[in-house]
Amino acid sequence: MIEGEYENMHRITYGEGEYEGATFVQVCERCGRFVKADKMMRFQGGTLADRPNATCTKCGRTKMIFEGFL
Repeated sequence: MIEGEYENMHRITYGEGEYEGATFVQVCERCGRFVKADKMMRFQGGTLADRPNATCTKCGRTKMIFEGFL
């Protein structure tokens, strides 16, 4: 069970193969609102690409909070 600030929040998981299990809390990293996640995640150089991966109604294109490869 995950504990902390985002304990009972919705999560989304991306990836396959060596990238399987990239898990995000589906909230905006700037304002904390729920976001609409992109359908696919971009990976670059063996890790996550440093680019927006969701859309927030307040902030526009943003990143979700990354929890790790679970």
